[in-house]
Amino acid sequence: MSTAEGPASAAEGGDQTAPIASIAPAAPSQPRIALLQAELLANLASGAATTFLIGGLAAVALSLFPLRLADSQWQLGALSNLVANGSWILIGLVLLHLASMLEPRNSALIQRLLLWRRLAALAAAGYLLIVPLQVAITWIGVDASRNARERVINKSRAELKAYRDALMGAADLTDLTTRFGAIPGAPPIPEQASMAPFEDMREQLLEQLDQADARFRQQVQSLRPGPNLLELGRQTVRGAVASLMLALGFASGAEGLFGQVSLLESLKLLARKARRVRSKPTKEGWLKGFFRQRARKARSKPAKRRRPKGSPRQRNRAPR
Repeated sequence: MSTAEGPASAAEGGDQTAPIASIAPAAPSQPRIALLQAELLANLASGAATTFLIGGLAAVALSLFPLRLADSQWQLGALSNLVANGSWILIGLVLLHLASMLEPRNSALIQRLLLWRRLAALAAAGYLLIVPLQVAITWIGVDASRNARERVINKSRAELKAYRDALMGAADLTDLTTRFGAIPGAPPIPEQASMAPFEDMREQLLEQLDQADARFRQQVQSLRPGPNLLELGRQTVRGAVASLMLALGFASGAEGLFGQVSLLESLKLLARKARRVRSKPTKEGWLKGFFRQRARKARSKPAKRRRPKGSPRQRNRAPR
């Protein structure tokens, strides 16, 4: 009786411990952990993308002030700042793409990515236009600086020549005063020089004029003929390469055309179609090729021997 009750009690005890084991918390599954990690990485990438995008746009906007649209130096500086700060905006766009890939069901994130992809298409076109603008503004500035230097030198030489002509052509002090008054910006004759005889005063003024002419020639020789073209060319090429790289980067992340993934893929498709159209023969060219092929086949065929009129039997048959 006791032995029978023992297994029964043991069985009952086993039934009591079974629910306790089932209440224990289950370990999280691997897919759940992966989803949580992807969500965390998406949030980090989205926050970093916002920081880079807003920071890059703020840096570009602040570099434009104060506005001096007519100044070539300001124009070059603005283009250089656009190139320098464009990389931060491109990094933000890449991080935004990464965040949307990690969390593809976040509709707000997808909408924000679509907006920035449309803006990236405009940025790609703008950075592509920076290359000819930078080259044009640089060399226009070089020509302007050369012309300004030549104008300053020619003006100084003209003033020195006018002073010399006035001194050499004046007959007396009154005539010299009148001639000096006709020269724009001419200094007045010193009172000490006017007290001396006119010839001595003229010789003294001519000597001072020769000294001023010598100093002016030394300054002209010490001046550089213009900006360093080699260094300027290096900077221009460096800026052009950076602009092209940014244009390609924004085009690869921009919204594409014709259902393509990116704008860069759309441009590749257009280039491929244009190449096919260019290589496709026209109707006139096809006709020429057709007739040329016919003539080649006709020349390659062996010439047929012409048979004489009538068969041999007919020629040998005698008339009846």
